Amino acid sequence: MKSILSVALLSSLGLWATAVEAWDTEPPPSSCGSSTFPATGQLTPATGTLTHTGATVRDDGFVKAGGALSYQDNGDGTITDLNTLLMWEKKSNDGSVHDVNKTFIWSSLVTDTVWDWIDAINTKEGNGIGFAGFNDWRLPNVRELLSIVDYGRLNPSVDPAFNNNLSTGCTVLTCSATQLPPYWSSTTVATVDLDAWTVDFVAGHVVAALKSESHFVRAVRRGCVMP
Repeated sequence: MKSILSVALLSSLGLWATAVEAWDTEPPPSSCGSSTFPATGQLTPATGTLTHTGATVRDDGFVKAGGALSYQDNGDGTITDLNTLLMWEKKSNDGSVHDVNKTFIWSSLVTDTVWDWIDAINTKEGNGIGFAGFNDWRLPNVRELLSIVDYGRLNPSVDPAFNNNLSTGCTVLTCSATQLPPYWSSTTVATVDLDAWTVDFVAGHVVAALKSESHFVRAVRRGCVMP
């Protein structure tokens, strides 16, 4: 009996070890494909950096860690980040709910907030069908918002996918716009409930702002469906 139990136990352990090995080498099944942490966009090493011993300066522009910034315009007013697989709202200049010039307060009882705006994005057609056919749009968290900063560019520090063909009256189907001042994230500052984190697209700074302030917005959603 002892021998039989030992064989059974070893067999079970062997199957478990095989499963663990598979988990270590094979990604879990997903309809999303591969998600990659994005690079910053800095493509050239910093010049004028001094080292006492002459060591190679392996800065961000030297290493270029992460997936090269890559975006797909979906032709429906949205942009998909091919690294993170997040889908982003394009911004227009037509006075619509997507207008790049619109700003909102994070928290208020007397005026529309970012949450009222998100609700409008998700019910854009008035019949429960949201923007571009999706009703799971949300305000990005601060790390998601930072992921589209291109630190190889200034004013604005974004890929041209987010800033092109801007003209008066252009829609999300004909242009893509980005303002420089801060954009709201959905992330509250720890221990300071009255503040939330913002990201500016002048150079990609992260700054805390009072939730009673009015700032720009850009919606995001998961670009694929996990099983």
